[in-house]
Amino acid sequence: MKVVNPNNINHTINLISRVYPTTSISLLLYDRIEKREYNVINTYIVQDGYVYIDFNFVFEEGQRFRIEVLEGNNIIYRGKLIATTEETQNYLADNNEYYYE
Repeated sequence: MKVVNPNNINHTINLISRVYPTTSISLLLYDRIEKREYNVINTYIVQDGYVYIDFNFVFEEGQRFRIEVLEGNNIIYRGKLIATTEETQNYLADNNEYYYE
């Protein structure tokens, strides 16, 4: 899950994609509550095995989105995004238990 701060307009998310893009990509955010999809203008770089995507978007606290990153018609990443000002925690999941790092 990707986390963004709703107090900011500029955001950067990093991800490990299925394939590394070589042309322009589309960043689609789907709000399941409003049932609305946003095609967000973005720029990206590939560095150290990650794809870093920079974009501008106005989020509200607690909003949740489904993310799709496409290169042409090919999906290179699919995931979830939440907008929150709360501090995030890293954890490991093992045998249906969570271990915080």
